[in-house]
Amino acid sequence: VLLTDGRANIPVGVSMGETFDPIIDPESKDGIPSRKFLKDEVLACAKQLGALEDFSLLCIDTEDKFVGTGIARAIAQAARGNYYHILETGSNAVSHIASNLVQQ
Repeated sequence: VLLTDGRANIPVGVSMGETFDPIIDPESKDGIPSRKFLKDEVLACAKQLGALEDFSLLCIDTEDKFVGTGIARAIAQAARGNYYHILETGSNAVSHIASNLVQQ
């Protein structure tokens, strides 16, 4: 289950303790990864996960639709998973979606 607002903000390597090298991102400004770099990275990861035989993704999108980027839907598509958009992020809403999917 992936619960996301669609706003990637750090590269995978940085989350694992590595230092971000702006040379790998031509659009980087002041040593900060660009949104395009982060989007490309997360979609590449989703595609790799979706290729795994026993992997199944449930992507629950909490992003505001009026200012949304659509990245959560793209993640679900890249991972060949299921996508749901919710307005309320309480545990009941998430539990309800997950339970319905398991019953299918």
